[in-house]
Amino acid sequence: MDSLVFDTSALLNFGHRGELTPLLKKLSGEFKLLTTPGARAELTDPKRKEYYADFLGRHFTVQSAATSLFAVATLARLNRAIDPGEITVMTLAKEVNGMAVLDETAARREAKSLDLRFTGTLGLLHQGLQRKWLTETECLARVVKLCDAGFFIPRPAASQTFADYLRAIE
Repeated sequence: MDSLVFDTSALLNFGHRGELTPLLKKLSGEFKLLTTPGARAELTDPKRKEYYADFLGRHFTVQSAATSLFAVATLARLNRAIDPGEITVMTLAKEVNGMAVLDETAARREAKSLDLRFTGTLGLLHQGLQRKWLTETECLARVVKLCDAGFFIPRPAASQTFADYLRAIE
């Protein structure tokens, strides 16, 4: 079974920001859902501590990479470009030959430079649409909810389909 390794932003988006638990349940039928202690440590809102403890416990395996699979020079570059949680996510994704779930532009750029497979919250919504787990309307409603909750993505136009929206933000 392939693995999805979630970074903090994706955890927030699937958790309280976007309330995407039904999609997580579907994804867990096809993927092992992982996150790292580094990503978990970045969930620091004291008001949501219990929520995320339960959320992670129900849906994710929290796992560390056994070793660092990147050269020292690569790790030094990553430390200057992205946060430690994203580095742990990339390291674990590489170790398990999984897909990193990253939403931040800098992290995605680094994942691409390392030839890692990656996607983000919107990519997983798109997978849900392709598998007919979600409708276009549900995907767009989730995007609006994510925008309203502080996820920094463009708000879709009223006349856009989800496919048009994804093409417009590429």
